[in-house]
Amino acid sequence: MHIDWSALGQVAIASLAFGVGIAVLFAVGINAMSRRAVAVEAKKSPPPVDTAVAGLCFLACLAAVFYGLYLIIPQFH
Repeated sequence: MHIDWSALGQVAIASLAFGVGIAVLFAVGINAMSRRAVAVEAKKSPPPVDTAVAGLCFLACLAAVFYGLYLIIPQFH
């Protein structure tokens, strides 16, 4: 039995990078929504940049989840 350690290492690094990347993206979205909520509570106009950043971050996380499901479920291929 032969194990391709190089390929195993590449898969491990890619999994770690994407796992951390998705978590960081979600955290950035939560931070932007928090800043938006603070502005609304202070009766200020919420910055459109925070709303856009939060929306894009959450949309990217959702896309990553659906892409993962696409890769896992064979009926989608």
